Amino acid sequence: MAGRNVSALRSTTGRLAAYRPTCLVNRAYATVSDTQAYDAEYDVVVVGSGAGGLTAALTATLTGKKKVLVVEKTKYYGGTTAYSGGALWLPMNHVSLATGVKDSREQAEKYVRNYMKDGYDESSKRLLDAYLTAGPDMTKLLEESSSTTFVAAPTPDYYTNIDGAAMAGRTVLNAPYDGRRLGSVLKLIRYPLQGYCAFGSLQVDLLALNSWRQPFRSWSNFSAVTGGVMRYMKDRMFWGKGTVLCNGNGLVGRLIESAQRSGIQLWNNASAIEPILDNSRVAGLVVTRNGKQLRIRAKDGVILASGGFARSSELSRKYLPYYDYTVSPRGNVGDGMRFGIASGGSLPAPLGEDAALWSPISVLRSPKGPTRSYPHFSTAITKPGSIMVDSDGKRFVNEAASYQDLGAATHKAGVRVSYLVGDKTHLRSYGMGMALPGGYPIKHLIRRGYLVTAPTISDLASRLGIDPANLTATVDRFNGFARKGKDDDFGRGDGSFDIAYGDPENKPNPSLAPIEKGPFYAVTLYSGNGITMYGLSTNEDGQVLTQSSEPVPGLYAVGADSNHFLRGKYPSGGLTLGPSMVFGYRAGLHVAK
Repeated sequence: MAGRNVSALRSTTGRLAAYRPTCLVNRAYATVSDTQAYDAEYDVVVVGSGAGGLTAALTATLTGKKKVLVVEKTKYYGGTTAYSGGALWLPMNHVSLATGVKDSREQAEKYVRNYMKDGYDESSKRLLDAYLTAGPDMTKLLEESSSTTFVAAPTPDYYTNIDGAAMAGRTVLNAPYDGRRLGSVLKLIRYPLQGYCAFGSLQVDLLALNSWRQPFRSWSNFSAVTGGVMRYMKDRMFWGKGTVLCNGNGLVGRLIESAQRSGIQLWNNASAIEPILDNSRVAGLVVTRNGKQLRIRAKDGVILASGGFARSSELSRKYLPYYDYTVSPRGNVGDGMRFGIASGGSLPAPLGEDAALWSPISVLRSPKGPTRSYPHFSTAITKPGSIMVDSDGKRFVNEAASYQDLGAATHKAGVRVSYLVGDKTHLRSYGMGMALPGGYPIKHLIRRGYLVTAPTISDLASRLGIDPANLTATVDRFNGFARKGKDDDFGRGDGSFDIAYGDPENKPNPSLAPIEKGPFYAVTLYSGNGITMYGLSTNEDGQVLTQSSEPVPGLYAVGADSNHFLRGKYPSGGLTLGPSMVFGYRAGLHVAK
């Protein structure tokens, strides 16, 4: 199904040309004095249906706006959120505090300040203050007034050695959601990434992942897995896809249900083409829907939440140091950035190395159908029993570092293509990208060249085109480190992130285990990103700012359409989705006033 394409590969062949917005530079824009009347009128129009846009729409509706429209460029709702783990970094949230977690606003601010060091200035403080104030309020509003249900995640901040860090309680996830509640709209929720689900659309809650990785370890694991598979088989028969929505997909489902119940209009296959300006104010926008251009009035404001520009070759080459691979949805081609600039908005100084959320990406190519891709964040790449090597068969990085650190170190080493190498034990216990753990089928991945396998490390090297002596020596050296529990080359397993996202049952180090039990496996990795974090300049209420730092009347930007409030720094999980929703909430409140 073409709409299910989650391909990360952008090529120079122009395959995405159909998804590029009309150029908004150096052209005359629609104005309210044009003779053509409006085709529709709303209080607020939101561009994009990810969690940030949906939160903004819901907040505006719940606080007084009666007519709200969400326009989604693609067929599917959910944006990048639907691909994500659904984590939000929300210090002092009531869900975690109810479990007995101790935290304070002062400690959270201290952690960010100590992490950012010289980068923490007055602007950072102002935005962080707004974030810490609104985060708990947003959580309560959505739980009390919508279908959203948050769950405390037992995960620490990434750098627990920094003063102010928390060992748990600042990150929340989402409870699994019964997609049958959406009726026919269920089929329009963006499918999760392959590798984040099994058999096409069987989703698993991140908090239950260990049960699915080891289905035969206990009776409770076996019961949970078999019950889930049986439910999925019935769902496929009656619904055409799995109806248990988890993680970011579940969050989207909950927000879409709430939007429907609140009377918010949802348009898919609807592209925001250009702003309609009343002098310097954004009075509305032109939308293309089903091949027809419509002039939409937005009486109180337009909120941009279109997901950034990761799939725009032009903008990625301009603002990202490494841009060839991304898992961002194909519609994320910078519509919000172009719209904002055309309306009088501005961009801050480029972020360079911090302009995206980095991740190694593996690609499953097919002679028929779409190319699919998988971001190797912390779900398996940090687990013991695997390493990353370059084309010479040598390690170059601490593979278990946080993904921003891993990306920066990979870029510094000049490595664009690498290989994830593991053994049978690692694959069966934790998986390798789209090759799922627990004995799930992998022959189709081997047949299509995604997963390379061989009986020995030397043979594996030959099949990868790597010097067998180099790879053998690298694995032997690493195995020595793993057995003693100390990586003398790159310090894998020494950091708090390494330990937290390793396997606590693996001794003596949660992140280190020898690669020794054949057959051996490898997956090719490309330096890529999950989402961009460079965008329009905005204030603490999401208002788009001009070059002189004045708000553009009637225009807001949240999520990847706005510049990341920590300028791309990433000290804890949930700092892309969290800001999207928190500043979406603040924008919704402000436009409602």
